[in-house]
Amino acid sequence: MVSQDPSAAQAAIYDSRAEEYDALIAAEDADGNLLTTLRELGRLEDAIVADVGAGTGRFARLLASSAAHVHLVDRAPAMLEIARKKLLKIVSMSFSIHVGDARALPLGDASVHLAVAGWVFGHFPHWMAETWREEVDDAVAEMRRVVRPGGKVVIVETLGTGHTEPRSHPLLDVYFAHLEARHGFERRVIRTDYAFADAATAAAVCGPFFGEELARTILEESWDRVPECTAVFSTTVR
Repeated sequence: MVSQDPSAAQAAIYDSRAEEYDALIAAEDADGNLLTTLRELGRLEDAIVADVGAGTGRFARLLASSAAHVHLVDRAPAMLEIARKKLLKIVSMSFSIHVGDARALPLGDASVHLAVAGWVFGHFPHWMAETWREEVDDAVAEMRRVVRPGGKVVIVETLGTGHTEPRSHPLLDVYFAHLEARHGFERRVIRTDYAFADAATAAAVCGPFFGEELARTILEESWDRVPECTAVFSTTVR
């Protein structure tokens, strides 16, 4: 049997569970800390944005009232179709959809003011154990390529769902250090808690993506609000 490219296998998983994923991200960042942080990092008004690994359009929806245009790039067509339907309901939203890979962005050189990748490259060390550094380097290089001088590259990654303080992770900590040491990213830590109607809903939505252990904890603790710590890495393109 021919083994499947791990990154393609990952894309297939998200493609087949796009609706479930959208229900998850709709509950995330209940306090709006992501948008506040992005505003602190740079000007968003009238910006052209590349949303890399856009999924169902989490960042595009977040930036709808600020950005002039958002390019959504993702490998999973089903995710992008949900994003398109959601964004069409925002009358003032200008966007374009691109089926493509983060390591070969279908965008021109210096064509955007901000490139953001949320919860994307942190999968690389898990799925591409031997080559993840090179894959991350290629993806970061592509983000830098499409950003205009003075613009920002922002990478958002998990520091632990179900955690009230940043957790240590043997593999991700090495990846984070790589972003900082090799690529000059600076890190901010924020909370992006999930808010649900009740603990049963929280367990049902979070379980398929974060595992049954977290689902059990949610039920045992009666969490309708699931804590999450998040790292926001940023660097300026010169």
